[in-house]
Amino acid sequence: MPKILLFIYNFIFILLLIPASLVILIFSNKYRKELFFKLPERFAFWKPFNKTKKTVWIHCSSLGEVRAVEPIIDKLKDDYAIVLTAITKTGRIYAEKIKKTDYVSLLPLDLYPLMNKVFKTIKPDLFILVETELWASLLYAAEKNKVQVMTVNGRMSSGTFSAYKKMKFFWEPFVSLIGVILARSDEDAERFAHLSSGKPAVFVTGNIKYDRDFSANAKRENFGFDSKNIIFTAGSTRDGEEQIIVDAYNELRAKHPDIAVFLAPRHIAKIAKVKEILKKNKVNYSLFSSHKDGEKFESNFILVDVFGKLQSIYSISDICFVGGSIVNKGGQNPIEPAAYGKPVLFGMHMDNFKSESETLVKYNGGIKVFDAKDIADKVNMMLSQKDLLLKTGQNALKAVESQKGAVEMTVQKIKEKING
Repeated sequence: MPKILLFIYNFIFILLLIPASLVILIFSNKYRKELFFKLPERFAFWKPFNKTKKTVWIHCSSLGEVRAVEPIIDKLKDDYAIVLTAITKTGRIYAEKIKKTDYVSLLPLDLYPLMNKVFKTIKPDLFILVETELWASLLYAAEKNKVQVMTVNGRMSSGTFSAYKKMKFFWEPFVSLIGVILARSDEDAERFAHLSSGKPAVFVTGNIKYDRDFSANAKRENFGFDSKNIIFTAGSTRDGEEQIIVDAYNELRAKHPDIAVFLAPRHIAKIAKVKEILKKNKVNYSLFSSHKDGEKFESNFILVDVFGKLQSIYSISDICFVGGSIVNKGGQNPIEPAAYGKPVLFGMHMDNFKSESETLVKYNGGIKVFDAKDIADKVNMMLSQKDLLLKTGQNALKAVESQKGAVEMTVQKIKEKING
């Protein structure tokens, strides 16, 4: 049965590949750059890999997952050779930049001949999928090459689960090829177990993203601010939220005329569009890319048009908002600002980070907001009560600290599996 399903899957994949590529080439500047980035790797042209130790191949989807597995890599790299793959350009660049692994590549297209080829090239002793990565050809190729498979930090949002559940007849034979699933929460564990009809062993080990090193080593003086300045940061905003932040900024200035706002869109490719919103609303702004270390920005509204600075900005802020949460995009990671002891605002749509947002609310370190006025009201409330501002930030940090320990449990399970 899996062979027939795999044949159909590969046939449809090839059938859709050419028209999908043409659409990207013609209509999407952002994904056009992704399409041609290290293109040979997408077709399994990988360099030979010299095995001197047992090999662990870790696969992540994007930058967030690559960052999340860094503590795991740190605990494995002395004993095992590490191969790290990603799907996105940013994930691939960061994976190479950290220089913690023996081999880095983009994941090939999920076609069985390509996946089979890279498994024979790498010959891993253990293959690790991070979070929700499920690829039919990959899983089947691992099985055929007698490679053990694990999922770590297993996450399945309600939307993703609903989509997979509708296709359970297809996915069950492939998910069942995973030997062990380490889930973030009881809810995630139940969803994986349902999808695979309970065939893999499923354990709840918590969320490894809480265990990341959040030492940004940034100072306000680097950005031209001091302790007297009020800084509000809106990170990873999505379409529709930039206008909300602008409206909130205009309200906040009535009480705090000198408040500084950093706006960091989720996708740098959208910067031109955000500039138009700012011009339309007559908001004077500075571009982060034009800033020199230690100098003051020309405007109190700073548009972050560079990649990789958001952690540092969170660390010097007073209050933070995480995007993708007022518009229905599943939210972004609220752990990042919370780990710096910052009060975190987010909307109602945090499905991708449900447990994290619920934990922050439970500890009174996270606050739900609905619109621009609500953001302005909540920020004004905390700024008018310094004790509340400090306490909320401390609560956010306590929420993060309460959830640590997942990395140790995950590494233990990995070693048990590979040394079997």
